Amino acid sequence: MAQRLVGCLLAAASLVAGCKERSDKPIAGLLAAGAPVVRKEGKAEYTIAVGAQLLGDVKLTATGPAVLEYFGGGLRFLEKGDTLEVGDADEAKLHGSNLPSYRWADGGVQEAPRALRIVAARYTNVQVTPKSAHEDAYSSTQYFVAFFTPNGLSRLGSDTKHEGPHQPLPAPPFRPKVPFIHAGDLGEGGLVAVVEDGFAVAETDDLATAVLLEGREVPLGRTVRLLVPDGAEVTLKGPGGVEVEVEGPADVRLR
Repeated sequence: MAQRLVGCLLAAASLVAGCKERSDKPIAGLLAAGAPVVRKEGKAEYTIAVGAQLLGDVKLTATGPAVLEYFGGGLRFLEKGDTLEVGDADEAKLHGSNLPSYRWADGGVQEAPRALRIVAARYTNVQVTPKSAHEDAYSSTQYFVAFFTPNGLSRLGSDTKHEGPHQPLPAPPFRPKVPFIHAGDLGEGGLVAVVEDGFAVAETDDLATAVLLEGREVPLGRTVRLLVPDGAEVTLKGPGGVEVEVEGPADVRLR
């Protein structure tokens, strides 16, 4: 009887030892979204804010084009209807970007070394769109409001005490020009992008991001990085009538 009891205890211990607990550390961030990305918890749904950190066990559903940036550097593009548990993606295991790197130079696109960046410092631990920004969020451009600014969410509602980033910025030289990735305007001027097929993602020098949709001509303004998913096609229009086609996958630095 005693031997059987010891055997059962050893078996139970081995089962416990074999079970790995999921880490509570975020492993990705929502880099950009062209429509709400929804986190599901049971029957409840929450809209993820652009710039939010995401834990490995978070289950997402995309209602339109979006891209996750894993803290190892991998990028995962999502389209309408895609569902994903963040930590299950192959991109979660990567060390470095999974897109070929290029740069805009001399009126064309040339191969370039992969840019090094500290990914985790670009995202905040606020994981859902604040309630003060929910009005008409699903049906208008208000979804693209810059949720995170250097002064927190001071413009998005009266009760901002518990909303927005409050952690100090990383110490130099790792401090970005604004605290976090956020949805925002690309600015006027610069190159013009026309998405011929699929979609693309632009990121500016102040960490604002936007999704560029098919068939639209968009001035890239302050854009420093253009992400083109596999299968997508973008035409870049420059000064003097220059036109350059970019086929995905591509991570193009414009400055």
